[in-house]
Amino acid sequence: MHRRLPALSSLLVVAALAAGACGGSTPALTDPTEILTKAVQALQSVKTVHIEATVEGTVQLDLSGSGQAGDVALTGTKLAMDLDVEDKSATLRLEVPALLGMTVDAIVVGEDTYTRTSLTGDLYQKSSSGSDLPVDASDPEQSLKDLEDWLKKPEVAPTKEADASCGSKTCYQIKIDLTAAELQSLIPEASDIGDAAIVLIVSVEKDTLRPVGLTLDVSAGDVGDLSVGMTLSDWDKALDIAAPPADEVQ
Repeated sequence: MHRRLPALSSLLVVAALAAGACGGSTPALTDPTEILTKAVQALQSVKTVHIEATVEGTVQLDLSGSGQAGDVALTGTKLAMDLDVEDKSATLRLEVPALLGMTVDAIVVGEDTYTRTSLTGDLYQKSSSGSDLPVDASDPEQSLKDLEDWLKKPEVAPTKEADASCGSKTCYQIKIDLTAAELQSLIPEASDIGDAAIVLIVSVEKDTLRPVGLTLDVSAGDVGDLSVGMTLSDWDKALDIAAPPADEVQ
């Protein structure tokens, strides 16, 4: 009878280890500030990413320079970007149907930027003024500190909404709701905010903690309302970004 105890003990140990392995997933996060901070941390190791954005809404713009603003419907505006952080290169395509069907193409390779628009012709214009990438990975620790400091401001007060499906995965949903007064407090140099208010929702994958999408709703009273949607995908996919051929550069 007693000789069975070691065998039974061994079985219990194995069962405990198995249970621990099955239940060893990362605990769900509940602090919205921590989730956003970890999302930025996850971006520090990203090599490449594909970004798409859309804009809907109408705003008051003075396109003629006459001093009289008119309604401009920005619905249909699209942006697509491939970003290679390691190689400091990127491609960008912007389409703005409301502005005479304008399109913008840009290629960034190292310190060189090539840009062309449908309003200026088929040839790229080259400029060399340092990297024009929309991210600065030179000091990630400072970037994280700046984010943490900003999130701690009483005006920001991020909140965690109910989790939501994002493709085949589940995402945290973090919301930041800023009134006109809060925007003015956060950006005191912006004196023309008026009665603008914004609602930002960031989607963060629960397993990778990567930000995979965001929506930004801007309500600016008489100036107009805008809704911006953005997705991030194709993480670390191989990219081959090169300067345009010489005969396509002005």
